[in-house]
Amino acid sequence: MNNKISDIAFLFDLDGVILDSERRYSKIWYDIEQDYPTGITDFPRVIKGTTLHDILDRYFPAPEVRDEVVRRCIEAEKQMKFDYMPGAAELLDTLNAKGIPCALVTSSDKAKMDSLNRQIPELLPKFNAIVDGDMVLHGKPDPEPYLTGARLLSVSPRHCAVIEDALTGIAAGNAAGAYVIGMSDTLGRKAITRLADEVYDLLSEIPVDHIIRILRDR
Repeated sequence: MNNKISDIAFLFDLDGVILDSERRYSKIWYDIEQDYPTGITDFPRVIKGTTLHDILDRYFPAPEVRDEVVRRCIEAEKQMKFDYMPGAAELLDTLNAKGIPCALVTSSDKAKMDSLNRQIPELLPKFNAIVDGDMVLHGKPDPEPYLTGARLLSVSPRHCAVIEDALTGIAAGNAAGAYVIGMSDTLGRKAITRLADEVYDLLSEIPVDHIIRILRDR
């Protein structure tokens, strides 16, 4: 992690951007929704990017169901193996080498982050700031998570690039006034092209110097 002062920053979502985990979470929530039907079409996609607290309040308010959903999520995460998305480590290393501060902005809670840190201990030190779901009152699509990330880095949100794959995250980045880069792996280009400033299929395709120039010109 670099400690240089910068006028721009990169803010990253975690699941589906840094971690190759979205398909696993989709299966977890698909199975839960089969046992506790919500009536929501494509439920795993609808809730993508939102905090567990928000999901429980909105879709599983009954105490007995809520407790079981939490238990199943905790057990599933204990067994989950976390892997990098292709190009994630390399992109972070490139930004660190250039002295560009980075923040991780995720809806995950501290328990998930502790598990991640045990599995991939070199990942979190690549970030200058970390915003998890327990640190904000309003999760994505509210801009609070990305505004918090920008504030922790002392960079104006307008001069931040948000890297997201979820509709809620893209909406949060836009609402924060950031320059939003959409990753197509999770939802496909058609779903996000009109919502993001730029769209890429792989992190390795992001032209870092081009994005830096855009951020500094905004």
